[in-house]
Amino acid sequence: MKQIRPEYSPVHGKTYSLFGNTYSTSEYYETIRMLADKTQVLYPDISAFIKSIRRFSSKKRILKKSLRNTESENLMSVILNIIDPYLRKYTVNTEEHLRRLPVSKLWDRRLATSREQYHLYMLEVELTNRLFSSEFITADKKIALMPYCLQDFSIKCKSARKGFDYQCRHCSAGCFQNYASEILEANNIEPFIWIEGDMKKLAKYTLKEKRTFGILGIACIPELMWGMRNCRKNNIPVVGIPLNANRCVRWFGEFFPNSVDLKELERLVTVPIADNT
Repeated sequence: MKQIRPEYSPVHGKTYSLFGNTYSTSEYYETIRMLADKTQVLYPDISAFIKSIRRFSSKKRILKKSLRNTESENLMSVILNIIDPYLRKYTVNTEEHLRRLPVSKLWDRRLATSREQYHLYMLEVELTNRLFSSEFITADKKIALMPYCLQDFSIKCKSARKGFDYQCRHCSAGCFQNYASEILEANNIEPFIWIEGDMKKLAKYTLKEKRTFGILGIACIPELMWGMRNCRKNNIPVVGIPLNANRCVRWFGEFFPNSVDLKELERLVTVPIADNT
């Protein structure tokens, strides 16, 4: 008998929530796809576009000035002004978080991610998925790295070490790791709860065997962006899907239940998102 998936209700994070002010994340994904389509018209070379976002998003002060200067002829400034009004509803808590962030933690770039950076990261995730979707799906070996915070905290997790890292044992019908793992396994992607695994070691071993290798990441937006950029740097085809909010101990000092859009996860792993030619 097929298990009933866990209740899909809004969750709110320290800095963002993909639910915005609705009861579903579908509007977010429709919006980010629309914005990617719209901005790709201005910057058709998707690989160069992603590199430009990475450079531009590192300049926090310039980002704020770019939003104030709507007459700028700088292409990345124009793009930020296009996407910002649509994405602000998903990042309403970011500025309050930054105001309360202790000076001692400002060095942590992920904790100190600005609102404008979040919006550029959202676009970069979508564009990276478009760039690598086909290559990831056709890779000889595919793994997924899931966060610990997707588990069902009402019970003791029975995940166990197997190979590269820990894997879900499907012990709870209310666990998003359970259902995400089922989706991934059905599409020949080996899912891991990333706790102790050495990704570089696994990648080197796989590539040494001359097998193509792809990675799917699930994480909060700043962590996901960090991981996807590292994969691109090491020439590993990577795709990713953000958690619906950031609710783990890193942000709150304790764990809160979290979720990921399972429908979007299925979409990501079953069909190439775009023609990359």
